[in-house]
Amino acid sequence: MSNIKSIAVIGAGPCGAGLTKALVSEHAFERIKVFERRPKFGGLWNYTRFKSNSDVKRDIPSINPHSKIDKIEAKGELFYESPVYKYLDANVPKTLMAYNNYPFPENVPLFPKHEQILEYIENYSKDIEQYVSFNEEVTSLEFDSTTKKWKILSQNLNDKLEISEEFDAVAIAIGSYDKPFIPDVEGVKEWNEKYPGSIIHAKSYDEPSQFKDSRNILVVGNSASGADIAFQLATTLNRIIYKSIRSENAMPAGKDDRITDVGDLLRFEPETKTVYFKDGQSLTDVDSIIFATGYLKSIPFIKNEKLITDGAKVHGLYRHLVYYHNPTLAVIGVPRFVLPTRLSETQGCWLSKLWSGRLSLPSFEEMESYNHGLEGDERQHHDLKYPKDVDYSNILNEEAKKVKGEYGHFAVHWDEEQRRVRSNIKYIKEGYIKYQKETGKLAQNLEELENGGYIDYPKEIN
Repeated sequence: MSNIKSIAVIGAGPCGAGLTKALVSEHAFERIKVFERRPKFGGLWNYTRFKSNSDVKRDIPSINPHSKIDKIEAKGELFYESPVYKYLDANVPKTLMAYNNYPFPENVPLFPKHEQILEYIENYSKDIEQYVSFNEEVTSLEFDSTTKKWKILSQNLNDKLEISEEFDAVAIAIGSYDKPFIPDVEGVKEWNEKYPGSIIHAKSYDEPSQFKDSRNILVVGNSASGADIAFQLATTLNRIIYKSIRSENAMPAGKDDRITDVGDLLRFEPETKTVYFKDGQSLTDVDSIIFATGYLKSIPFIKNEKLITDGAKVHGLYRHLVYYHNPTLAVIGVPRFVLPTRLSETQGCWLSKLWSGRLSLPSFEEMESYNHGLEGDERQHHDLKYPKDVDYSNILNEEAKKVKGEYGHFAVHWDEEQRRVRSNIKYIKEGYIKYQKETGKLAQNLEELENGGYIDYPKEIN
């Protein structure tokens, strides 16, 4: 690892920024280059307001993780579609989203709006701008067994010039919210062909007004985006919104009597415009269907390495991070149910010390055993629900602190107070929504909600 002198980081979103800061602070690498296909920092937080109005042919079902995501064109603009929608705000308090020693401004609400998060990431990233090549998309990543280097092919999206470069190590920080997952439910393909445009993924949702002419709207999914989209539709359009659920939602969400829960999907019957559910219910005359069913793990530019098969997980990662078949490759921000900003900083601090030679890996057998020993099925392989996310981060933090030499970048260590807030996010956000609904104001901090009696906090830590 001490032979690593040149590093490529693919992606300058919140994960790429946190990682790059740690790599730069290590002062051990001769060259660091960050590839970013967008023209600015922020990744998915770059809201694309015309996305829902674009006339794009969509793959339904969407189950292929290997197909490339291209720019779309709408209203004369060409851009990479973002999953951020018009009225999205964070589902994590700003105190837990913040990077180490870089708090959000005091005038930002407890749960920041998407434009405030983008501004925060942009400001945080300013001092690494010299390392970033914007409007440059990686098209191929392949390890050369002869030179023992990673060959990257990229394209400048302004002049279409193709570039070939080699690096000792590569960190992929493209996030997990790019390739929509729409399951292959019986009849969904035929429904989409018969009623084009009636089915979208949550990535293409923008605001309730785009559904103002729909009579019956079905949201499929009960996690963060599904619950939030259903709440927005019900409260803004003032009508019944149907939500297909498979399990209870552990994420914070607004509650409204106009949201009607139905069962898990069984099949679509386009001839009668009827959707059937596994609990025996059915819904007729459905005009619009929004799949809030998550995303596929997708790294379409990588060659010869079997990191992705069906898109359920990233294979071969030790600690959800290092590719143990070749530890000069890492994938940042893979776990679900985590805080990406803080996690990327933690992973970046640990990885920078590994690649500088100050931290060592266990044997191949131990790393492989760790990966195979993770609980859950393929799609749950990277799930780190609280308290697993906190425990995981603190393990990496402790190992990073123990290396020889008290220098480099360090991430936030989770203390008891932060754990208490983390374990209560669902109740805090729901109290925040209720406070906003009743007062018309956005709470700036926890004390404002506590004093108004809007949250029963703190609860016992799990």
